[in-house]
Amino acid sequence: MSPEYSVALNTLVGAVLGFGAAVFAEPLRLWIYRPKLKLAFDETPGCRARTLEQRQIDGGPVPVYSTHEADYLRVKVINKKPSIAKNCRAYLVAIEQADNQGEFQSTLYIDSIPLPWACRAEEAYNPLDLPQGIVQFIDVISTRSISTEFRPEIKPFPFRYMELFQQRGTFRFTVQVSGENIEPVFIKIVFDWSGVWDKYEARQSIALTNKVRSCVAKRRHDLNRLLDEPGTGRGKGK
Repeated sequence: MSPEYSVALNTLVGAVLGFGAAVFAEPLRLWIYRPKLKLAFDETPGCRARTLEQRQIDGGPVPVYSTHEADYLRVKVINKKPSIAKNCRAYLVAIEQADNQGEFQSTLYIDSIPLPWACRAEEAYNPLDLPQGIVQFIDVISTRSISTEFRPEIKPFPFRYMELFQQRGTFRFTVQVSGENIEPVFIKIVFDWSGVWDKYEARQSIALTNKVRSCVAKRRHDLNRLLDEPGTGRGKGK
């Protein structure tokens, strides 16, 4: 290879590499450091907020109000990366109800309706920017001492779903949070409702991976085989 050809080849390779670095470096940096959201519902006080509310009971010249208690179940949101998570919105994307066997089945809820950011007043349903490490909460469900119904904090609130929210039972709510250049994140909340405003139970639903399902199935199979052995009370032998 002649020196002139070698110099030309090196120049060409350098130009290609420089062009590639200029084109892909910034997108790669943005991808590596892009915001990453984490959702949680746990026993910390922020996920269950009790408050006083007022309701107007007389619309005369001088309004009269009554005071009652309310509980709000809230999902905790935190951005784990340095980049600001911009224009984040929360949606209620599914409501399921457990049947007599404890299996969750779809309900008539088929929409994806916005949920509010807590303590944001008139801006509660607007998108919100999340800096790294700043905890925010999403209001998901509320109950009230003056009512036997629960209320998802969706807006708008379609009348066709009122019958669903008047029922008793075990429900599973799926919440999605999305934003600009952010991978959507999901969380499922299981809500046991008896009709008494402060006697409910709520917990985060942990999805089983295929590996965990396989492990559970194996353990169940081993347990059934053990119970079928003679002398265990269920076995076929004497």
